[in-house]
Parts: sequence; C-alpha cells; structure tokens
Amino acid sequence: MKTLAVSLGLALLGVDGARINRKANATSGTWRAVKAGGRIEVDRPAFLFYDEMKDEVLISSFGKSNRGSSEYQWPLPAYSSILRLPGSEFVNAFKTRSFSGKYGKEIQFVRQDKIRWPNKLSRVPEEYGDYVVIPDGFLVPLKSDGNIFFADNSGDLHRITDNAKNKFYHEVEWHDFNGDGLKDMLTVRVNKNGFVPGDYDEGDFMWLENPGQANFLKPWTPHYIAKGPDVIFKTVPYKGGLAVFCTEFFRTNAPHDDPRISVRLLNNRGEQTAFRIIDDNLGLPFAVNLDDLDGDGKKELIATNHQNDEDQIKAAIFAYEVPWDDLINGEFKRHTLVWQPSLIKRPDAGVGAPGFAYAFYPQKGMTGPKHIVCAGDGTFDVWYLRPTGRFQYETQIVDFPGTTGQLLLKDWDEDGIMDILVPDNDEWGIHGITFEKN
Repeated sequence: MKTLAVSLGLALLGVDGARINRKANATSGTWRAVKAGGRIEVDRPAFLFYDEMKDEVLISSFGKSNRGSSEYQWPLPAYSSILRLPGSEFVNAFKTRSFSGKYGKEIQFVRQDKIRWPNKLSRVPEEYGDYVVIPDGFLVPLKSDGNIFFADNSGDLHRITDNAKNKFYHEVEWHDFNGDGLKDMLTVRVNKNGFVPGDYDEGDFMWLENPGQANFLKPWTPHYIAKGPDVIFKTVPYKGGLAVFCTEFFRTNAPHDDPRISVRLLNNRGEQTAFRIIDDNLGLPFAVNLDDLDGDGKKELIATNHQNDEDQIKAAIFAYEVPWDDLINGEFKRHTLVWQPSLIKRPDAGVGAPGFAYAFYPQKGMTGPKHIVCAGDGTFDVWYLRPTGRFQYETQIVDFPGTTGQLLLKDWDEDGIMDILVPDNDEWGIHGITFEKN
C-alpha cells in the first residue's frame, strides 16, 4: 500500500488548473480556490507541521527513490528524513503568489539514517522541553519497524517506545492518566505480521506513562487499553473522561475483516469503559476529525475513506451527526459530502484516495457552515468543498503533478484569507493554494 494518507499515497481544466463538480441541486458558491504559481522543490514531502515555537515548517520526507515521472523506478523505498524550512519562505511565497526555490540536504533536521518513515509530527508540551515528537514507520518493506521518538534541537533522536518489530505509529495526544500531574501520551499503532504487506493483526490502543523529567528521554512504560484502533484518532472531553474517535483501517484479515470507525470512552485513568462501532460500511476508513460543520454549536465527526477506483465504495468524505448525550446508544446519522469527485491518476498497487479533510473558513471572521478542504492523495489533487446547504457542497478540484500529502492551513501573509500548503510527494515539491471571491 503506497498511499501517503496512511501515512500514506484529466478532465477539462478551468481557471487556475481547477475543475468544478456541481451537484444537480447545488448553486455556485462565492469562493474559489486559486493555485499559486511555481513550487518549492524539496525531496519527497509528505506530512507538514508548523512549529510555532521556531516559526518553521517541518516536513516528513519519505517515498520513492526517484520522482514519479521518472522512467526508472527502484522497487524499494528511499531513505526517509525530516526537513525544515523557515516560515518566512512561505510568507513571501503567498504574498507574491509565486513559489520558487530548490533545497536538498542543507535543510535536513533529522538525518536519513535515523528514521524509517516519519508521520504526523508535533511538539511535546512546552513544559517538558524543546522536543519534536516523531511517530515513525509504515507498512512498506524495510520501513515497518517503527517507534515514537523525541528529536532534540540538534536533530538527535531519543526512542521512547519498546523497539518491537513490525509495529508503527501515526500520531499522539497528551493526557494525564495516572493523576501524577504529568501528561502521558495517548497513541495507537499498527501491528504488521511479517515482511509482506497485506498481513496485519488488530491495532493497539495504548497510553505511554510519562516517567518524569529525569527519565523523560528513556523508554516509557506502555499501558494497553484495547485492540482495534490503528491509524488516526481524535479525542474530546466527555463525562469526566475522554471520548476517542478512532479509525481501524488495517482490519482486513479474517476474522477481523471489518474496517471501521469506532468511539471508545475512557475514564480518567485511561481505562476503556465503553465501546461502540460507528460505521463499518464506508470502505477503508482512514482519517477522522471533529468540527462544527453546520454552525449549530455542536461538532460533527468528519471521516475520509481510502479507496481505489475499482472498489464498490468510492473515495468519499462523510459527516456524522454526533449524539453527544449518549455516544454509545445514540444515532450517528451519516451524510455523504462528496463521492468520487476525481479518479486515481496512477493505479499502482495500494494507491487510494482521499487523505485528511479539514473544516475551515476562507476568510477571517466568517460564520455559518464551514468549508472543507481535503488532499486527494492518489488522485493528484486537492478537493475544495463549498457549502450550499446543510451538509450540501459544491466541489472544486485543484490538480497537481503527483500524490498530495498532508495539507497545512495557515494565513501566512496575514491578509485575512486562508492559505494552504500542498506537498507533492511524487514530483517533490510544495505548492500553495489561497482563495478568492468569485
């Protein structure tokens, strides 16, 4: 499975390289996505993280040894690394709406020989020091022995997980589960069986116990919560504990052949007290997020699957109305926001769409229904969804040369209009999107 989204992974062109799919009952929106000119060339960009402490963008770099358009393709993945670029690089690019520049090893933060396949980067809570969190590893050969690392300011790594074989991680959150006043780490991990992709056990839902400042950079004690969750999760405080919305992507082997989204209730000691399957009929569930889409003051659950064009269930974004009064017994009413708006561009084994979806407003100060933007991943594009009614959207497609990774949303030039960084993992560039009124 090559996809970026799990780690990951042409129609007629319109203005600024964008295509628009209109539902029969939809009316034109007042905003459109506009692609900036050019690109910033960096090796294999995939996941992007804005480090506010340093005003830098950190880039998880992984993938193929050659660009996707190269005639020759080495069958094994290239070295991975983490790159860093100053925020000023993107401020200038959005002010001029023109991206340019070419960077190599001079922008490496973590060297190529130190990590396998870095995923969603983040920071440790500020009170614990100047460290970046690196959940590492992926399913492709030679990359599946992942860990969670802390990288210090020099790029040196400190492993805090158990170094077990064929296990890898995508993201973390911080919560105090043992009442000692220290924030522990909540995470999920994939359990791969053997060398060949396609054979997996159920995932591990777990928290890692903060050992205190004196032992902070040593391995942390794991506490296993439940089997199942494996890739992406999001938490909200709920009735004195946490509600954790999880994807269970790798449940593809009998007897666990039911990929699904679930919600798990934890008490303040990190113990699961209840569990409920939300949906096991949406394809391969990849990412979840929580946001108030319809402006009623209640958050909806936003989910993406990760499909190829031959699957019966197509690439889509879904929203679920959340029964906040009773997450275990209430109804999660599902709405399909967009369904296969574009096709896979290079149908290699494991390629799918889409990636992460985000709710946002194009302009500062807006209210009402939110807009949505999502990386198409294997469709080589970005999907921009404009609201035309409650859970109704018109979709604009913005095309790119290769596989699109994790988007980064930020008003870089501070003009009140949202800007988006788009990594192209196949053709090794970072592009920009901003927004204009029609």
